[in-house]
Amino acid sequence: MLLQNPIEISPEWIDAIGGIEALNIDPERIKTTREGIEISVKFTRPEKRAMKRKKQIPVSKWAERYRVLPGNARFSGLWRNSNFPYLAGIMDASFFPSVEETYICAVPQTGKTESVYTCLAYAADRRPGDVMILFPSETDAKDNAKDRLSPMFEDSPRLREYLTGYIDDMNNKKITLQHMIIYMAWSNSPGRLSNRPCRYTFADEVDKYPQTANKKESSPVDLLRKRLRTFEGMSKFWMTSSPSVETGPIWVAMTKEAHSTFDFWVCCPDCGTDQKMVFGDGDGHGIKWTEGERDPVVIEQTKNAWYQCAHCESKWDDGLRDLAVRSGGWRDREGTPLKTVLKNKKPSKIGFHLPAWLSPLVPLHKCAAAFLEGLKDKTKLKDFKNGFAAEPWTDIQVARTEDRILALKDDRPAGIVPGGGQVACLVAGVDTHGTDDTGRLDYEIRAIGYGVHPSTWAIVHGSVNSFDALAIVLWEADFRDVDGNQYFVHLTCIDAMGRRTPEVYDFCRAFQGRILPCKGEQRLQAPYTWSNQDFYPGTKRPMPGRIVLYKHDTNYFKNLLASRLEVNPDDPGAWRYNKDLTAEWARQMCAEGINPKTNLWENPNGKPNHAMDVAVLQLLAAEIRNVRLWPRPEDKARNRNKTPIVARSKFITGG
Repeated sequence: MLLQNPIEISPEWIDAIGGIEALNIDPERIKTTREGIEISVKFTRPEKRAMKRKKQIPVSKWAERYRVLPGNARFSGLWRNSNFPYLAGIMDASFFPSVEETYICAVPQTGKTESVYTCLAYAADRRPGDVMILFPSETDAKDNAKDRLSPMFEDSPRLREYLTGYIDDMNNKKITLQHMIIYMAWSNSPGRLSNRPCRYTFADEVDKYPQTANKKESSPVDLLRKRLRTFEGMSKFWMTSSPSVETGPIWVAMTKEAHSTFDFWVCCPDCGTDQKMVFGDGDGHGIKWTEGERDPVVIEQTKNAWYQCAHCESKWDDGLRDLAVRSGGWRDREGTPLKTVLKNKKPSKIGFHLPAWLSPLVPLHKCAAAFLEGLKDKTKLKDFKNGFAAEPWTDIQVARTEDRILALKDDRPAGIVPGGGQVACLVAGVDTHGTDDTGRLDYEIRAIGYGVHPSTWAIVHGSVNSFDALAIVLWEADFRDVDGNQYFVHLTCIDAMGRRTPEVYDFCRAFQGRILPCKGEQRLQAPYTWSNQDFYPGTKRPMPGRIVLYKHDTNYFKNLLASRLEVNPDDPGAWRYNKDLTAEWARQMCAEGINPKTNLWENPNGKPNHAMDVAVLQLLAAEIRNVRLWPRPEDKARNRNKTPIVARSKFITGG
């Protein structure tokens, strides 16, 4: 209830506080009436502003009046809903009376995080209440507070009125306004998520959170939801993320927790028909490019991609795509418009799906090129699913059979290198197992072709019992192509773990530069790293001369290998064998599969898998030597024969 001016006070209340003197009010503002005492109250301008009931308008309309984007943004200046048309519906729906939780499953460069920040800015102006924002890490929290949230209040004249003016109130962990506080929290710190009741909470990039905040606590999202209990019935919760796997938090929220899930339908600029924009549905519409073109580099260079309407088959370039999106709107999975669903069903939890091809920041040719990359590389396919289609990665991998591997054979006998200038170099992989008395050294030498996604050919594979015999195979055997050209093994990677590590280190030191000791690990931050080894493993016995150990991400390289094995043997980029491929070697290439729960490669039955380990080491050797960047011989010759252009400068000649 707003205070009235003047205020009437009963005599009983005056007596209860100890007389009129206890009010400490200017006597000229006190007037005695029959009913008691009337006090004339004068409010300051901030008090009047705080008590004034503001008109409630949709978030999207408020944003166009008061939200200012920073100068380094693509669309800097005053917010315009036409720049990201799909965000207006999300922002307005999240403040619908029945809605308590809003989930946004979206790829980068779609404005998902900025839309929630706009909702929080609207709340600060129209519906104030404390806020807690949860980030994946402390670094993310501090960066967002400094680079995005603080400027949001400082750049907007409307929001700037709520700043206190104290420097300490605008720090990297908490933004204190005149009437509310915005807390920063991160997913691995339960302390930041406790003892703070909040009306608004926002979980950003939830698929990057750990499963639990620590060993004693529940998930970070569950801890965040508990902050809302004090404001039951009037709180708001937002969750955003790019998807990862089907069991990831954002996809579970979208598919199992949301009462209604919405897709964005666009309107064709030519025929005016509404349709859900998809990458491709098999019926002729979606994102298209030149028929028969399979090279993503060509698509990137020519930018020759478009969207084909599902009804009139008109071709939209990026500009027409943007027009189609501006005329679109959200619909649930049954095709019902967003406003109708909110009015009739009154859902409390809603979800929105945002793929990249809706965003004005993502050209259509980028989507097409990413898809073609995924056809050649399983890791790239995962990036397309997560980072463009906004869908979880599901490895629907059919277990490979021996017949599938045996079908990759050609007519070459063992030891023969393909001719015709197709081969850049030879590499080898060696897997060690057992001890020096009973162990074997399984090896394969493979020819690597030219290009980013090169064809490869097995030259010879087998097993030896000693390092001396291995040295003969790797560096004394004569490998030639059909034209008589001789080839040497450029680099060998050998498994250094197990019981034979000291022997492996000594062997690698003896042939330093030609063979590298390697250790496989899962989930490295890069495909491979390296570190110096000064002592024999498990001892303090120094090695005579340090050696470099290469650690490689086995999951990364096995994904890469799986994608190469799926290429047809007659197509570029195929993983080929010679006609002497044995059934046992083919069987070992089929021993492992991906665990869908962990998304990691495993050997559940403990079958021999040395052939697959050797193949991974060959890919590692090619990666270390950057073979994909080697120029073809004809390119080298062309560059050598070019006449250099000498620029004459007046500063040199004095002209």
